[in-house]
Amino acid sequence: MNREFIPVRGPESPTFSWARWRRLARAQWAEQRPQYLAHLLVCGMLYIALLLFLLGVSGFSAFQTPVQVSLYLGGLFLTGFVFAGRYFGAMAQRESALLAMMRPASVFEKWLLCAVVVAMAYPLAYSLLFLAISWPVQQVVIAVRSALEPQTFKPEDYALFVPLAKMAVRQAMPVPQQAGFLVAFWALQAFAVAGSLYYARASLLKTLALGFALFVLTALVCSVAGVRAEVLLAWWSSRGAVPRDAGVHAINALLWIGLPALLWLQAYVHLKEKELL
Repeated sequence: MNREFIPVRGPESPTFSWARWRRLARAQWAEQRPQYLAHLLVCGMLYIALLLFLLGVSGFSAFQTPVQVSLYLGGLFLTGFVFAGRYFGAMAQRESALLAMMRPASVFEKWLLCAVVVAMAYPLAYSLLFLAISWPVQQVVIAVRSALEPQTFKPEDYALFVPLAKMAVRQAMPVPQQAGFLVAFWALQAFAVAGSLYYARASLLKTLALGFALFVLTALVCSVAGVRAEVLLAWWSSRGAVPRDAGVHAINALLWIGLPALLWLQAYVHLKEKELL
């Protein structure tokens, strides 16, 4: 007598299910893809316009590697803050918020998808966009400058900045410092997400104002307390300006691990509160 055994799938976890999370990711991509692509398109247009202005004013000289680093980090922090602050933009309106909250996914799954898209996918997409625009510009700048100053021109000064890649150029930012800026970027994004969920109206402006006020207050407290910048940046400094004893490691752990984790936890708490309303 043949018996067919039908595998019985156990109940899905109410906190996290891989299949359910993938369905949520596909739905999010299908709905938000035009906005994501439009955001990157605007970023690319703004970057091109800024490059045209800088190169026109400087006679094609303002594209050295340090300038590229500044353009990359400045654009990443600014556009990343806007992107993160608009991720839960549907929560600002009651009708769209109800649709977003009724999706068959847990709060943790929605928070995790936000973290993946905002903290991982966006920096990668932005970096690829930056390189796609910067590489041809670099070739044009090298050709023009070598023609204008064939005797004094140094091509190594215009080496293409590749994020998180080790470069032999002196002016390039070391990889440990780039990693520190990336951690700070994650903290800023978490702050933007939490602010967008906490404030019902004008969340970006209110979050930006609050962040600026906290930054000024923190700078004043550190100045009064005599905290040196070398201590706060000890983990990302390759020179070893200060001895890395237990106290320095504790301060850096609170700043570079505890603060970003706390901000992302705060975003999760605000998202959970939205679900319960």
